[in-house]
Amino acid sequence: MPTRGAMLCTASLAFCALGSRASSVDAYQGAAAEQLCETRSVPRFTTSASRNEITSVGITYFAGRSRTGDDAYLAAALTTEIARQLLSARVVSSAGRGREPADRLLTVSLSDGGSLGDVDLSMTGSVFRDEAGLLRTNAKVTRTSDGAVLWAGTRTRPVLELPIIARLIAQEVVTRIGAQLSTPAPKGAPERSAELYETILRGTYVRSRYDADDLTRAITYFDQALRMEPGSTRAKELREQARLRLLAWGGNGGPLEAQLMSRGAVEHVLERTRDESERLIEEADEEIRDGQLQHACRLLNAAIENDAHATPAYALRSLVRSRGGELREAFGDAETVTQLGRPLWGNSLRAVVLSRAGDSASARRVTRAVVAQTRARRGPLPFWDARFAALALAEIGDLAGAGEVVRRVDERDPRLPLLRESLPLQPLKAFPRASRRTR
Repeated sequence: MPTRGAMLCTASLAFCALGSRASSVDAYQGAAAEQLCETRSVPRFTTSASRNEITSVGITYFAGRSRTGDDAYLAAALTTEIARQLLSARVVSSAGRGREPADRLLTVSLSDGGSLGDVDLSMTGSVFRDEAGLLRTNAKVTRTSDGAVLWAGTRTRPVLELPIIARLIAQEVVTRIGAQLSTPAPKGAPERSAELYETILRGTYVRSRYDADDLTRAITYFDQALRMEPGSTRAKELREQARLRLLAWGGNGGPLEAQLMSRGAVEHVLERTRDESERLIEEADEEIRDGQLQHACRLLNAAIENDAHATPAYALRSLVRSRGGELREAFGDAETVTQLGRPLWGNSLRAVVLSRAGDSASARRVTRAVVAQTRARRGPLPFWDARFAALALAEIGDLAGAGEVVRRVDERDPRLPLLRESLPLQPLKAFPRASRRTR
């Protein structure tokens, strides 16, 4: 992904030309919120940590090294399973004066190549599938304070025993830090065939859990798995979750999405299972509505550290930054949103930033493009599409247009009241309830 500076000046020469004029907009807010969305982390350790001081592990997603080049899903599945195993590890913390040693859970974070933040140990590795179909996994664990390698090794097992490989690697880690895994050892994948197991993994480990195309592709894999094994409870549950995620974040208006909407599945979007990143995003969204922007930004930063493809986190952070006067950073987040597959969101957020930078002409031009995108779509607008489009329209003072966009959200969507009450859209609170009829 290009650097943020590159994205700023390649995407909008008009914005880059604003120069000091943009940075001076809302100077009071900008000065007051200078550290609103601070993303830099400060290393915690300056000396080597002792065995009992190690309480956190950061894992970079393993690389797929097979000759076919089509095994990233296996590497991702193994990485996630290692993290799940390590989350059950109990570490004995050093006792303070007059206190007994206390057990605590190991903190585990995942990264797909970005910064792991403040962790005691880092783990990297790779997965290679040989001619016999066996998975050969290489892993290395390093102490971050001094770069010392605590363990490096190779484990080889059949594909269906991927959970066992993860357990063996997790056990090597906890043995070296004086911890203990508290969950029972896994017996392997529950699926009866490697083909079925791998099909489910392909659907589970997509590039982005927020991208409409990736979610549609995941559903296709789960459909394929159910054709192989119609009674697979796991495939049914995963397909249902992927369908709800597609409706929650919005698709591209394809046949699958239309079919799900016609069934009224949107009524159940709040019943979906959230991962850690999505939970942080929803908590941050609540903080934004309550006006707690600094805390919201910390939550969004954590969501992005947890999942670099968390598009809604970049989008909400762009809103927070624009409200705080951090216009260039807000514009950069909007560009990232577009690159992650949500151009309507990105255009809407750019319109907000341009408006707050004082370039009302460019803001109106970009907003017209947003309106054209919404009108090109038939049927109901997804909640998040409508939210950002309405925000852009409200920003330039077109409350009637914003109301029209809001009315296109399916009235069965349980989040609709939040859209009317959302802090950035306070002028929309008086709009009438959306009707089923959409245009």
